[in-house]
Amino acid sequence: MQADALKMILALARAGATSRAWDQFVAAGFDRDEADFQALTLKGRLLKDRARQASANTRPTLFARAGDAYERAAMFGTASYPLVNAAAMALQAGNRVKAGELAGKVLHLIESGTEPGETPYWGEATRAEAMLLLGRFDNARESLAKAVQLAPQAWEDHAATLRQFALILSEFGEDDRWLDQFRPPSAMHFNGILGIAADDEAARDAIDMAVKAIAPGFAYGALAAGADILAAEAAVSIGAELHIVLPSQPDDFRQSSVEPLGANWSQRFDALLDTADSITICASDDTTSAAGVTLAELHAMGLAVEKAAQLQAKAVALRIEPADRPAIGDPWLHSGRPILHVPVTADPANSGTQLPAGSLRFDVALEGSAPRSFDAFDDAVQAIMTSDSARAAIDCRTGDAVHVQALLPHSAHGMVAASRSAALALLAAGLASRIETIGEMAFPDGPIELCLAALTRPSG
Repeated sequence: MQADALKMILALARAGATSRAWDQFVAAGFDRDEADFQALTLKGRLLKDRARQASANTRPTLFARAGDAYERAAMFGTASYPLVNAAAMALQAGNRVKAGELAGKVLHLIESGTEPGETPYWGEATRAEAMLLLGRFDNARESLAKAVQLAPQAWEDHAATLRQFALILSEFGEDDRWLDQFRPPSAMHFNGILGIAADDEAARDAIDMAVKAIAPGFAYGALAAGADILAAEAAVSIGAELHIVLPSQPDDFRQSSVEPLGANWSQRFDALLDTADSITICASDDTTSAAGVTLAELHAMGLAVEKAAQLQAKAVALRIEPADRPAIGDPWLHSGRPILHVPVTADPANSGTQLPAGSLRFDVALEGSAPRSFDAFDDAVQAIMTSDSARAAIDCRTGDAVHVQALLPHSAHGMVAASRSAALALLAAGLASRIETIGEMAFPDGPIELCLAALTRPSG
């Protein structure tokens, strides 16, 4: 039972739900267990994650506590994993001498053949980290390259290593840009105009070139006829995962945003649906609306940002539109993340039909106040940031049901409670540094996935 509980908590931590994982760890009493290897290594992991998210004045203490947990775990065997983490935590807690001593022990374990690592990748990555902690930067780079070659698509493992290496290099005051060569492929969000003819080879070639330049491993967006379908086809052609995010059910979306522009687009739409790695339906509307399209775009952008953060990769946007079309209002543009524009010429004969406007509302609840509803997302976030309320919640919707007041009691750890859609919108706009999924709430009109979001100000 204890092993199963620890596995569930570790799964939460790996999913980025740091606060929820720590709460469950403490509630189960694992934080008081000083004799179980698994509990101690997980304690070190959770304290390390909390330290990374803590304020500067509390960070060293949390890193030191994480190091103590890892060091105690290392006493129960010859595993190099807790020992190298204890060394890294000592460095980040300000004890460079101890970090070097522990890193030396790690290298001795590995090079003596006593402990080769959980997998070939982790064995070589641990060697690289030990060398990094000893200031042997060139050796660390060579060893990390070997590790990646041993498991070239173990992206989540690479992400954990890259995150750790960046922290260590920061402590040494070293440039970490050389880590970029080991990052997973980027996560791309794509969108653009409908007004492209199905046989427009110039547009297709330009989009193909742009997608190849980004070289995404993961692509997120809708599948409207024109730019969306061309971008999705280009992404699939280079082996990227395709994650489709629609504002309505596929049949309705096909009727409103694909079929009016010609049968060729419909066939390509269906082929991409069959190819997709995932399909998400965002809005609660029965028919596709402009409001639903906006919500789906925010959702897809947030998914791309979330994926990039999980894998320590880059999040890049592809925008396909006429050269003279202004980019005002694009949340990605204002987040400061990279964006690649592909200028195309709109074909008036392929502009499609006008969608019904619909209504996209952003609801905010503050402790001690009645819920408020906003037309603009920025206004809703500003209402939270300028308040002195200890608790806050945010939701976005295209339907009539207001749920935000029910989300409010779940605000915790200085973070805002948010529906999954609102949390992803915050990520898309650069208004949240991170989000954590903490559960699901049932409502008469359907369940809502509940998140916590750490608000921040956009970088651009």
